[in-house]
Amino acid sequence: MFDRSLRIEGGPDWHHFHVYTDSTWVAVLLVAALLLAILLASAICYYATRAIMLMIVGRLARQPRRKWLRAAERYKVFHRLAPLVPAMIVYAAAPMLSGLTFPLIAALGHPLALLAACYMVYTLLRAALALLDSVGERYSHFPSASERPIKSFLQIATIVLYVIALIAAVSVLLERSPAYFLTGVSAMTALLIIIFRDSLLGFVASIQLTVYDMVRVGDWIEVPGFVADGTVIDIALNTIKVQNFDNSIVMLPSYVLLTNSMKNWRGMVEAGNRRVRHAIHFDTDTVCFPDEALLQRLRNDIDRPLAAFAPEDGQRRTNLGLYRLYLGAHLRDHPAVRRDRPLVIRVLQSNQPGIALEIFLYLDETHWEPYERLQSDMLDHAYGLAPLFGLRCWQERCPSARQP
Repeated sequence: MFDRSLRIEGGPDWHHFHVYTDSTWVAVLLVAALLLAILLASAICYYATRAIMLMIVGRLARQPRRKWLRAAERYKVFHRLAPLVPAMIVYAAAPMLSGLTFPLIAALGHPLALLAACYMVYTLLRAALALLDSVGERYSHFPSASERPIKSFLQIATIVLYVIALIAAVSVLLERSPAYFLTGVSAMTALLIIIFRDSLLGFVASIQLTVYDMVRVGDWIEVPGFVADGTVIDIALNTIKVQNFDNSIVMLPSYVLLTNSMKNWRGMVEAGNRRVRHAIHFDTDTVCFPDEALLQRLRNDIDRPLAAFAPEDGQRRTNLGLYRLYLGAHLRDHPAVRRDRPLVIRVLQSNQPGIALEIFLYLDETHWEPYERLQSDMLDHAYGLAPLFGLRCWQERCPSARQP
């Protein structure tokens, strides 16, 4: 009764075998065994491949010169590659299901192959994204990472990977060549430019900012009109994140730094000195040639002999001239003033009432708080010296406060 329940015949080339049975139960057992064999083969190959690959990678990553491999291991690049093996097994075994005479099981063969192919694309995408993350993390340890950030380039690569994966998945599902879809992309270029306008502008701006080294993470920048006055903390594809000194965060489009004026204080920090430029306005009526009483007071109160301020041509100095020369000598001896940089105290042409005397020098302090303290101390001393030389700072008074 069971002599013809199962029959196996070989193909003409003995590369294919055909199984025939007249028993429904035997056919069900064979199909169940086939499905179980595919499942077990996938699971065994997955765990075996994963264990062997991680063991080899772990040993190689322990070597001191394998820092890039250690970064890839930390971001589990090889963990994400392991599911590729069972997906390939399912994809290879799907034609066997299509050859069955069971309508339901045979109908699952083709969709299962398509799903396995899509899963392989998804697995490769996840591994590639993890690899990009590991590259960004490893590059951040380089000394030039703050000067030449690659975050925007990694974001561009991420977008390209997503586009490639999308085209590959659609090609697999529709069973068309990827070239078929690439020809249609050219017709959608205008639409893509409109949709991704900010991304494209940000891409071009990021390349220019990186190539010309215009902005780095940690730079102090000012962008008028955007309330941006602080430190750059992140440079991305579309945006640049600036933390103002009041701890507020400003997000600027990358192309704004190219289309608008921007001040970068990096040169000041790298030079190690910062400029002081301040104008003091004096009342014109108080500028005069000093009399003997004023000269005697200056001899008693200032720490330098007046003979040091005598003009070489014998011309008499005014009290403003004596004040200018004394203030210059005093500031030049200050330990925070850079002697290798210009120190100028000059009379400006002023469009306001009074005489404008400008102080122009450089301090060796670039940090904001100590710089402001030094500058304020110097200007306080300059304003306090003015009455000693018989000078009065000009200030506008309301009519009610004026003397009759």
